[in-house]
Amino acid sequence: MSRSLDIGPYEGRSDRPLWLVAAVITAILAGLAIGSANSYVSIVVAQATVSFDATPTLMFQGTESNGSLAPDGSLTISLGIRVDNPSARTLHLQLLAFSEWVEDGPAEAGLNESRRLADARVVEANGTRYFFRVFGESREVAENPVPSRTASTYTFTFLISRAADAARFAALRNITDFGTSTAGNISALTWNFWVRLTLLIDGVPPASSPTAASYLRTIGRIDQEVGLNLAS
Repeated sequence: MSRSLDIGPYEGRSDRPLWLVAAVITAILAGLAIGSANSYVSIVVAQATVSFDATPTLMFQGTESNGSLAPDGSLTISLGIRVDNPSARTLHLQLLAFSEWVEDGPAEAGLNESRRLADARVVEANGTRYFFRVFGESREVAENPVPSRTASTYTFTFLISRAADAARFAALRNITDFGTSTAGNISALTWNFWVRLTLLIDGVPPASSPTAASYLRTIGRIDQEVGLNLAS
């Protein structure tokens, strides 16, 4: 007598752990993607919102009785920098470029042809104005970082004297002599400054490949300038 074959349901291993592992991996990848996106957004926000301002203060030491600069005198410029950082990123100062010009009265009056040819020119409706560059420096700077969502201030000092730069100092003395003789006061001189500041965004490594796209080479850097660059 034959018996019918009793085939019950197959009791195999559950595939639930596989789905659980897949879900965990997906969540991790999604979290990494979101974290990467948030990191990129914070960099873009820093690029768009960070700003700085600069204020130069001129201090003459050693002047003649008429106010002009004496042979053993000097000019010191105290350059105040304020960096406003509303972003979530910490910033590091890297490079500072600074130039300061003074209007060259003797050159404009035709009393110094060599400087007139070398001076920076500003063409206006009433004629051309000539400016002599007293300072023109670019330096690496290592200051305290700018924390996120704060403003930080810094001070940098620039000095010119006969010992520091005899040729430029002689030109500056000539300009101050002319200024006091025509305007009666050294404070009547017209000055123009320009500052460029480079900031590094914390946590953004530089592109390691020389063939990397240009935006990858600059994405971690903020370059800004204030003032009028008469050298450009």
